[in-house]
Amino acid sequence: MVGVSILGVAFAVTTGNPRWMFLSLPFAVILFVIGRYAPQGYRLAADGVHVERRAGPRVIPYRTIRSADRVARPLAGISVTASKGLFGRFGRFWNSTLGSYRLFLTNRDTVVWLQTTTGLIGISPDRPDEFVALLRTRI
Repeated sequence: MVGVSILGVAFAVTTGNPRWMFLSLPFAVILFVIGRYAPQGYRLAADGVHVERRAGPRVIPYRTIRSADRVARPLAGISVTASKGLFGRFGRFWNSTLGSYRLFLTNRDTVVWLQTTTGLIGISPDRPDEFVALLRTRI
C-alpha cells in the first residue's frame, strides 16, 4: 500500500492531476475491512466460544460443538472467502483432506479443532491444552 501511495504521489506530481493521490484508497479500505474481521482472542462464555473481533464476536454455540481436539491437520487450502496472512488466517477454506472448513487463527502453532454440526472450525487460543480441557467440561 505504501508503494501504491508513493506511485500515486509521483503520478500526481508528473501529470499535475491530484486525483492520482487517491490511487491507494481502495487498498486502504480493503485492509480496514479485513482488519475488522481478524480474530483477536477467544473466550469461553455462557452461550459458547466467542471469537473476539473488532467487528463483533463470532459465537460458536456449545450445543453445536461435538468435540474439541489438538490433532494436527493440514492448514493449507484454497481460500474460499478468507484471508491468509496479514491479520491472521481466517474465513472459509477448502482442501482435499478436510473438505470445507473455517479458521479463526492468530497463531498456526496452537490450533484447536472444533468438530461442529456445520463442520470443522480451527481456532488458536494462547494456552490450547487448558482451553480444550475447559471447553470439554462445557460441551
